[in-house]
Amino acid sequence: YIRTMYLGIQSRRQKENQRRFYWAMMYEYADVNMLRLLETFLESAPQLVLQLCIMIQKNRAETLQ
Repeated sequence: YIRTMYLGIQSRRQKENQRRFYWAMMYEYADVNMLRLLETFLESAPQLVLQLCIMIQKNRAETLQ
């Protein structure tokens, strides 16, 4: 986050390199968003696997329509 903020500030301050800093900031921001997505998946996947195992063991698994 800090690097993204730094690049955003540099993009505003340095007019001659504004485009370069802007695109560097956008790539950093995309990386941060991908890490957030991965974190969310890693938090929810174990719970989903546990729920599926319980459903299968209890013979409550019904076919999805």
